[in-house]
Amino acid sequence: MPSEFPIFEPLSIGHREHIEAIARQFDPYSDFNFTSLFAWNTSGSVATCMLNGNLVVRFEDYVTGKPFYSFLGSNDAAKTASALLSHMAKEGIEPEIKLLPHSSLGDMSADRFRITEDPDNHDYILSIERLISLSGSRVKANRNLVTRFQKSYVAETRTLDLRDATTRESLTEFFLAWARRKNLPDESVRNEFRAMSQALELSTAKPLIGLGVFVDGSLAGFTISERLHGPHGMLHFEKADPTRCVGIYQYLMRETALSLAATGCEYLNYQQDLGLQGLKTCKRGFHPSHYLRKYRVAWIDDRNRDTLGS
Repeated sequence: MPSEFPIFEPLSIGHREHIEAIARQFDPYSDFNFTSLFAWNTSGSVATCMLNGNLVVRFEDYVTGKPFYSFLGSNDAAKTASALLSHMAKEGIEPEIKLLPHSSLGDMSADRFRITEDPDNHDYILSIERLISLSGSRVKANRNLVTRFQKSYVAETRTLDLRDATTRESLTEFFLAWARRKNLPDESVRNEFRAMSQALELSTAKPLIGLGVFVDGSLAGFTISERLHGPHGMLHFEKADPTRCVGIYQYLMRETALSLAATGCEYLNYQQDLGLQGLKTCKRGFHPSHYLRKYRVAWIDDRNRDTLGS
């Protein structure tokens, strides 16, 4: 059980059961998914507590690394937001709550708070059925790429045991080769590599789904996903080599959808694009069925500080 605000505890595996119990009460926002929290806590700075029955998380911005706060839950939302904004101001952090789920807006009013929709951080929700059937004119490009892949390559899809040391070593080597091809900044590579490594570490304690597509016996792409509550799944990592196999990403996504469909999954949370144009183009190319919307919340002006107490 996390501590009570304003005492924050560093995120640990011991928080998993409590965080997942809270998350199951709401739509599956990626930022409050325990696997995502644990994996992307690459600096060890993520911390959590409870406030008015809501789960509060101290994050680091995914792009800038700057700290901020958010919360999941709708209990006394205005009072919770006011307390967090005051806390941030006292800490010298820009007083703005980020990644706030739509359901957490609760009783906040526009006369007290500046509430701004944050489309760069909306979660993309994909239809599993559409990913599998590839029917309709909107997904014609993806359908053509999958067909081209199937005609061009002899591929085998395998379930990967993420707890197996040899499998983990193979995924690590594939990731590093992918990073070299992309010629990404060292810090960006280190951060994502650390996140994937921590997800693999977590897979020894909770079930994650590893899937690999092999062409001519060697790994051409893989995904790490998770079956969530209700009809939802979430994709955490996907890596492939499109220079070797044209259409591999589209084919890999379809195979992942088939795997999740076998568990009763109807929707896939493809997470956010962070406003990065490459990610935006890729994610939009799968034509989401809808989005999980997130917001930024700040005071309208200083007069609203502390008016709701803490």
